[in-house]
Amino acid sequence: MMFTTEKLDELEKTVEEHLMHADNHHQYESHKPFWQYYRQDMPNCLMIIREYKEIIKTIQQETGNTK
Repeated sequence: MMFTTEKLDELEKTVEEHLMHADNHHQYESHKPFWQYYRQDMPNCLMIIREYKEIIKTIQQETGNTK
């Protein structure tokens, strides 16, 4: 899955909204929605990290730069 800037903007907005909801969470409220947000957001964030690591490795190999 290739992430475009539009997809990254959308993911950023979603994660920001989820974090804002978590900031207003009280101990007497259910934690389930926040766990669901976490389970939804983290795989997407990991996909982006892995995808960009591969892009960086490819660029490094093509340019001969290993740093």
